[in-house]
Amino acid sequence: MTGPATGDPGARAGGPGVLLCPGMGEGSATWDRLVPSLTAAGYLVRRLDRPDDARVPTLTAELARLDAAATGLDRPLLVAHSAAALPAEAYARRHPGRLAGLVLVDPSLVDPAAAARWRWWSAWTAGTVSAGAPVLAGALDRSGVARRCGPGAWRRAVRRMSVRPPDPAQAAAYGRGTVLVGALVQWLAHPAVAAELVAVRAVTAAPTLPVRVLTALGDVPTPAGRAAWRAGHAALAASFPAGRQEVFRDARHLLHVDRPETVVDAVAAVRRDSGS
Repeated sequence: MTGPATGDPGARAGGPGVLLCPGMGEGSATWDRLVPSLTAAGYLVRRLDRPDDARVPTLTAELARLDAAATGLDRPLLVAHSAAALPAEAYARRHPGRLAGLVLVDPSLVDPAAAARWRWWSAWTAGTVSAGAPVLAGALDRSGVARRCGPGAWRRAVRRMSVRPPDPAQAAAYGRGTVLVGALVQWLAHPAVAAELVAVRAVTAAPTLPVRVLTALGDVPTPAGRAAWRAGHAALAASFPAGRQEVFRDARHLLHVDRPETVVDAVAAVRRDSGS
């Protein structure tokens, strides 16, 4: 979500831009099954990568990285998965004229009360872990804990969130202490980032850009949980004047991995609705 943007070969020079933003703990490879279809359709694709250090993510820093990644793209469309939906929404609110629209892939939801309650704890703990990141990452590597536990934990998470087998190369990345600590810092900082988005919502109008909220219910374990997740996404879509929700009952959280054509269709629909 916070690393440098990378281009993808095969994208048509000067084509409509698409910027892909991975969720918490993910890297740019999470979009591998989506990119070929987008580039074949003529889109100029860029994707953000996993951070290469354990700096504490803030909404201000995320907006600056999105702005840098969008440089040279003519009103790109942002596609954001999970927690990356927070900075994507904030960017659209701050700079609606710079975008063609948003596709939010099973986005994280923001509970304003919880964000306010946990904001300072979140910022303090994320900052504390970040300050000790070199020591902690080194200890995880030297002890072998990162190598023994990290890839297995990632594989278990992917098996819950996707119907596809975990990619071995992606799993191997979680055998490094720096990656594990970076993911931990992102997780700890999430309530503080959510609180920052609540503040942005309070002082900005919802953009009139076309927005698609893609809801995956297949890995939500209870009927009550599925109802709440669906309703939360419906409210998020309704908060945008041109927002629409699409619900996929059997899809899991890594919707872009399991059903890349679904996300490609949403990109095409938003681009068409934007008139660009």
